[in-house]
Order: sequence, then C-alpha cells, then structure tokens
Amino acid sequence: MKKSNAKTIYATSAKYSQITLEHIEQNRIESYTPFFKIDTKIDKWEKAIKAVEVIVSQLEKEGVEKSVYLLWSGKGIHVRINENAIPKDFGPLTAAHAIVQYVLREVRDEIIKIGDVKVDELIDPKRVFTVPLSPHKELDYVTVCFSPDKLSKFSLDWANPDSFIHEERVYERYEKDEAKELIERALMEYKPSHEGVKPKKEETVEGKIVRFQVMDILEAARYYVLYGDLDKAKSFGLNRAIFYAWAKYYGREYVLKGSKTGILSEIKKSEDKISTEVAGESVYQDVKTGYYIIGDKPQTPEDYDKEIKNKIELVIPYDKARDAAVKYISSFPKSILENQRLFYEKVYVPVRDHFIEKVVNRKRFGGFPSLVTMLYI
Repeated sequence: MKKSNAKTIYATSAKYSQITLEHIEQNRIESYTPFFKIDTKIDKWEKAIKAVEVIVSQLEKEGVEKSVYLLWSGKGIHVRINENAIPKDFGPLTAAHAIVQYVLREVRDEIIKIGDVKVDELIDPKRVFTVPLSPHKELDYVTVCFSPDKLSKFSLDWANPDSFIHEERVYERYEKDEAKELIERALMEYKPSHEGVKPKKEETVEGKIVRFQVMDILEAARYYVLYGDLDKAKSFGLNRAIFYAWAKYYGREYVLKGSKTGILSEIKKSEDKISTEVAGESVYQDVKTGYYIIGDKPQTPEDYDKEIKNKIELVIPYDKARDAAVKYISSFPKSILENQRLFYEKVYVPVRDHFIEKVVNRKRFGGFPSLVTMLYI
C-alpha cells in the first residue's frame, strides 16, 4: 500500500484559556487529559491490547469508566480519560499525573507478566500526542478512536487509511468529575517526579468508597450471611465484583466466553475446577481450596485484602465498614439474597454511590435487625 503524503498532526495534552507564549511557558493550564501510552512492536499489537484491558479494568475498579476512551496511535495505543472527569478544584496537571502514577503502580505486576509492552509516566506540561484520524509519521496507519467496549473487536485493519473504523466523537463523552474519588486516593500516595507537577496543599483530601469496593464488600457479606465461611466470602466477593465490572464493558456473553487475551478466559473443565451455583449465580470453584475462579486464577483472601480491605482502610476503618455491611445485608430476606437480580436491584443499587452515608451511618434506612453473628472478613 502506498504511504500517504499527509503529515502527522499533534495537539497538546493540556488545554489553555488563552493560546499565548506566556500562558504556555508559565504552565497556565486550564485542563489536562490523563493518558496511558502503551508501546510495543507492531507485530505484537495484541500484547498492547492485553495491557489496555488491565488498565481499563483497574480504572473501572477505581470508579472511572464513562469518561474513558481508547486511541490506536500506530505502534501502540492510548488509554485516555476525558479532562472533564477531573474536578476544577484540583490542579489539572497534578491530578493527571497522580492518576497515572497510582494506576500504573497498581497494575505493574500484571503488565510485566504480559511482556513486550512498555507503559511509562509521560505526564508533563509540554506533552503532545497524535490527534484522531492523523496519519502516522512512519507507518501507513491513521489514528482511530473507540470506546473500551469495542476493544475485543479491534484489529489493525481499523487503522487502515483506506477503510478505517473510527468511533466519532467518543473523546467527548464523559461524566463530570468522575475521577474525583480516584484522584483523592492517588494524592494520598503521590510522589511528584516532573518539574511543574507539584501538588497543592488542599489536594490532600479524604476519599470515598467507590462502586467496585461497595459491590465487593456487599457480595462478601451476602456470602457470609448465607453460608458462614469467612475466607470463601472474601473470595466470592472479589470474584463477583471483578465479573460484573468486566461485564459492563464487554457484555455478559463475552465475559462468560472469555476474551481473546485470556483476562477472563473461560475455564476448561478439569479435576481441579468445578462449575457450581452460589447464591443464584454460576461460578467456577477451585476443588482444592474452595476459592472462586476468574481468568483461571482463584481469588484468594489475600487478593481481597489488597484490592478491597486495604483501600477501604484509606477512607474509614475497615472493621466499621465490614460490620455495617453485614448488618445491612442481614436486614434482607433470604429470598432476595439468593437471587442475583434482586440482590443487585434491591441491595446494591440503592447504596452503591452512598455506602458510607446509607450503610455505615444508616441514614434513610433506620435500624437494622440484631445479629447472631458478626462478619469478620
């Protein structure tokens, strides 16, 4: 194919209220687009897709999903967050850098396992990146954008300049201030590493418990109230939270069948794994440990502590959240707890965005029935 004579077009990752030399030199940035740049060799592009899945999954766990879009740039792919997801009361450059630094720290081990990909912290005041539908500077590809739910269908043919597939204006979709809670957590551990990226004092703030953690702790409490096993409750809670987070992006059928990258691949039947039904849901279980499995990996109590317990501890004492969750779960009849749809609609949805207010502080729910046992997960 003959290479186009068109030139690559770049834009700044920062937005300015005025395009003047003074504003740019003094970093008078109005907003900034957080991004993760995944690089690889062109013949290993599927490795980059695997890395994207890991990062998108982590963002989902952190409560950021509606403002995320993807961009194939030629030799790699960007995961970007619309700048409107960052509240105006945060320094935009600091917030973007804190997000990227925090998420990459969380997914580092998974990215290393993939191999042949490179993901760096590239947030700085003068950063530029390729704009949508721009030709690549070396390869005969154009830059195309698409949403995370299209990731499983992507191939290099989408970037063919003669027949590209591009999701128009996907980069304009966002939920205002969606990244607020992620920024709050990220700033607690933030370490500036670029000149011009320095946190303001007021940016160290108290966080909140996001939907992924709420789903997890409520699922764990549901299991414990129904079956009473503490370690398996942790495993089940994390297993279900991961499953439904991915189902949001790829659809229930896709998650059940498994992605081509194997992140949530279907588990082959063997003597070590069985399919069973728990609380009205079909799950795979490790025969030896009894823990529940997604992606051919059992979710262990240690995984739960890392993903859920330790992060809730950054917001409120975990014991307080744990005990409140089991009291809340125990206020519902068994018929609801054993029905996945009713559990989701009647138990999870009403409190998913206000767990502390409605469950821990018990506002608008009144008192809960007394318990015979307490949950120590």
